Formats: sequence, C-alpha cells, structure tokens
Amino acid sequence: MNDKIQLKQDGRFFFGWWIVFLGFCLMLLAYVGFASLTSVFVIPVTEALGVGRGEWMLYMTIQALVGVIASPILGKLMQKGSVKKWVAIGCLCGAVAYIIFSQSHSLTGFYIGALFIGVGFVACAPMPVSILINSWFGGKVKGTASGIAFVGSGLGGFILSPLLNSAIAAGGYSAGYLVLAGVYLIILLPLTLLLAVKNPEDKGFRRMGETEAEVVSDGSALEKRGMTAGQAMKTGEFWLAIISCIMVVFASSAILMNDIGYYVECGIDTAKAASYHGIMLGLLLFGKPIIGFVTDKLGIKVSAPLSTFIFAATFLVMFLFGGSPGILVAGVCICYCLGAPSITVVPPLLVNGMFGEKDYGTLVGYINMATSIGGAFGATIAAFIYDATGSYVAFWGVATIGVAIAAVLRIICFAINKKNHNW
Repeated sequence: MNDKIQLKQDGRFFFGWWIVFLGFCLMLLAYVGFASLTSVFVIPVTEALGVGRGEWMLYMTIQALVGVIASPILGKLMQKGSVKKWVAIGCLCGAVAYIIFSQSHSLTGFYIGALFIGVGFVACAPMPVSILINSWFGGKVKGTASGIAFVGSGLGGFILSPLLNSAIAAGGYSAGYLVLAGVYLIILLPLTLLLAVKNPEDKGFRRMGETEAEVVSDGSALEKRGMTAGQAMKTGEFWLAIISCIMVVFASSAILMNDIGYYVECGIDTAKAASYHGIMLGLLLFGKPIIGFVTDKLGIKVSAPLSTFIFAATFLVMFLFGGSPGILVAGVCICYCLGAPSITVVPPLLVNGMFGEKDYGTLVGYINMATSIGGAFGATIAAFIYDATGSYVAFWGVATIGVAIAAVLRIICFAINKKNHNW
C-alpha cells in the first residue's frame, strides 16, 4: 500500500505531481483572476464609468448566479467524463469575458461578460482541481496535495495584483483586463490540454496515499465507497455544510472585492492598499499547506472549524481596528492566511470526509454551487452598504457573526455524520 508522499512510483516520476502543478496554475491564474483581483478594478472602473460600486458589482451577482446553475451540471459531467474538455472551455469563456470587459464603457458590457465568466469560473477552478487531485491522491496525502495546489491562489494574488496595477496605471482598466485574457489563452489553455489527465491508469500509475479503507489486502483498489448524491442530500449534515459554505463565501467575496476600498477608507493610499491586498493573498503560500497538513494529521473534523473560526477573526479585526491601520493590516493578513483555506481547501475535503468518494464530483459540484450563492451577494451587498453609508464597517460586523456561525455548523455537521456514517 502506497501510504506516504513520494516523488516517484515504480521508478518513474509520479504524474500526479503534474496534476498538482496544473491545479496550482489554475488557482494561481484562473481562480485569482475570477475571484481575487476584482478589488484592483473597483476604483478605476467605477470612476471611469461614473457609477456606484454596488451597481458595478452586480456583474458579480450575475456571474455567481450563472455559477449556481453551472456547478452541479459541470460537476457531474467532470465526474463521469472528461475534465480536460470542460476546463479548456472554461479558459476560452474566461478569455472572452475579459475581452468584453476591456471594451466595455457601460454597465451593460460588464453584465454581458458576466455570463461567460460565470461558466469559466466554475469550469476552471476550484472544482476541477479537487476532482483531479481526488483521482490521483488517496486519503493519507490528499490534504497536503490539495494544500499545495490551492496555495496558487495566494501566490497569484501576490504576483498579479501589482502587475495589474501597473497595467491599469499605464493603459486604464482595459489594459488590465487584456492582460487577464492573455493569461487564459497563452498560459492556461495549453497547460490544460497537456496535463489534465483524470485517471492514473491512463498514464500507467496507481493512486498515491490510499488509506486502509481504500484498498483490499492484495493492494488493489476497492470500489468507491460512500453515499450517492441522492443519499447525501437526504442527510442533515449535507444541508448544514451547504449553509456553512454559503455563509463563509458571502463574507469572503466581500473582502476579496472590497478590501482595497476599505483600506483607502481608513486613510491608506491606493498603491499601498493594493500592495497590502497582494501580501494578504501571498501569505496563503503558508496558510493553505498548513491547513492541508493539519487535515492529514488531525482530520477534517478539526481543520474545518479551526480554519473557519480564524477566518471569522479576520472580519472582527476589520470591524474593530479601522482607526488603527497598522493593527488592521497586520491582523487581517495573519488571520486571512490561516482562515481563507476554509473557502477552498476545506470544502472538498469536508465532502470527502463525510460522504466518501462514490459521487464525489457531483457533491463537489453542489458545494461549488453553494459558494456561488454566497459569492452572488456578499461583495455586492458590501458595496451597496458603502454607497449608502460611506463605510464598510457595518458589513464587517455582520460577516464576523456569520462566519463564526458557519464554524459552529461545521462542528455540528461532523457530530451528526458520526451517527449516520454507516457506509
């Protein structure tokens, strides 16, 4: 039984690490482009168009609602068929969306582009990353492999945030969006076509790091164990997990899209605010592998609520210390480092821990749908609160309470699941 992390299998470099590399790149460039860099565009776009932040961010709501529809469909298609095909289509949709954004001089263009970006986001990351890693890595190392792949979103924000700021300063928001379109067409699409192999057997390998429950005595793989999607949806813990994901991403989308605006509100100049945004995301280089390692060693039932409680502390810092910029930035960066993995690393591992692998892709699709619901409203509501009050502070208070409740719900999930875990 292959029960530990190894670079080679049967004397050959394990192709699963190329899968991790692809996942890293998708999170580095696709996820960051879709989810983490909107904050860079808020001020330049709204000032250029002469519109409120809430009005403009309605495109995020449209994008997310498209994701709600697309997530379960694409999750099932990826589970049963080709991941490569759908990720490639997602790359093309992302490029089309950003080209539309670059040429848009009214809100209508952004709302139209949101239709394409909604499909692209779901098809590129993080769902296919979770499905591919689950296919190549078993329970003993899956958390670590996931942590390494998902850390790309932190490094991507750290690298792309100043790059986009420079592009926007030189050529306006149109230049920034064209940079993102090029990333999808020139980098991500070729990598996907080259590396997105779903089944280890297709490359002559076996899944690495399987648990005793995943293999039989002769070392061969068992039939996938767990619940079907239909069975899982009849349990209370499934719906509590869904609600927790909605609440966490409701808050997360707001900080990703509005933190630069909030730093400016607190007296920090725009350039420094953008650099702090990049540092916040860059620290995920450490936070995501740490949470992945904790999951492998202590289990998802420990890492899920732990990371979520820390994420709640991020918003508490933003609520309390707006008048102390030094404490604000330091506190946000530290708490976000270990709390943000509750958005990306934790949910797919939570699904696997509670419901097994029998219908993993479909269930991850439903979880992704839940994150789309949260993302549909969090950033936009925060922006409308700013437009109405001139401050984001009230939203941070609500977010603190909501994310703390989500952490408690995740504890309850596992308490219920322990009684129902009969597969």
